[in-house]
Amino acid sequence: MLGVQMMFSFLLVDDAKPLRLCKHCQKVFLSSRSNSAFCSPRCKNQYNVYKSRGKKSGDED
Repeated sequence: MLGVQMMFSFLLVDDAKPLRLCKHCQKVFLSSRSNSAFCSPRCKNQYNVYKSRGKKSGDED
């Protein structure tokens, strides 16, 4: 089954739309841009919120 999934993923992917790993949720997604780091705007927002909260909690020490 894994072999079939791998072959299917190779059919979907080319140099113009590489497979990427989301920086926040670690899900695989098809990227239409070369600099995409997140699978969705929601993941990007959540990542930035957690990053911001981490900086704020680090300043209180």
